[in-house]
Amino acid sequence: MGCVSFDLSTLEKIKNGEILKGLRDSKKIPEPKRVELRTEILKYVAYFRVTFVSAKFIDKFNINQAIFYGMNRCLPTGFLSYKPKTSENENSHVTYATDKENRIQSEDKLLNCRPYLLADGNYKLKITKPIEGYFSLPKGDDLIPSISAASILAKTYRDEYMEKMDLKYPGYGFAKHKGYGTEEHREALLKLGISPIHRLSFCKFLRSEGSEPSLF
Repeated sequence: MGCVSFDLSTLEKIKNGEILKGLRDSKKIPEPKRVELRTEILKYVAYFRVTFVSAKFIDKFNINQAIFYGMNRCLPTGFLSYKPKTSENENSHVTYATDKENRIQSEDKLLNCRPYLLADGNYKLKITKPIEGYFSLPKGDDLIPSISAASILAKTYRDEYMEKMDLKYPGYGFAKHKGYGTEEHREALLKLGISPIHRLSFCKFLRSEGSEPSLF
């Protein structure tokens, strides 16, 4: 899950085609171009955050609740006005964000200002942090620059994470399919069973195949 904010001057440059050419749904962009765009996005963002929600959380609360939880983790408490500097790990979640001290200072200056959220999809959102409002747009990641940029950051960071998991849990092909439910991925699960990072809700098909993994 990713969140990105650009200032107005940057948005104008994007609109005029001066910078960040080719922003669109991350899944429609070749991997080398996504990585190139990420470098450029991080150069121009006013704020960004990427957060991962664990497989255990999704299994316990369902994918929609995980989406709402991820959105709330991505949002700042106050106005989107600061640039990220450090990364931090929180339990089973990986998150990239501003350091706490700078975040608090920025928010204190603009306590009465609240961000307006633009989201990809068609959701009635459950947002716990103060926002001015939100607009949920199907295919928004293909239409709105900030959503496109957020999807690119989320996709590239997630792909890198899956490549690391491929080394930790060899044989599943994570580096190739990046965790998506390909035929190769399903065959690996039938052969190797479930790894600690798999969603049990995704692996229910194993039962119909006659397999009874111990984790079930």
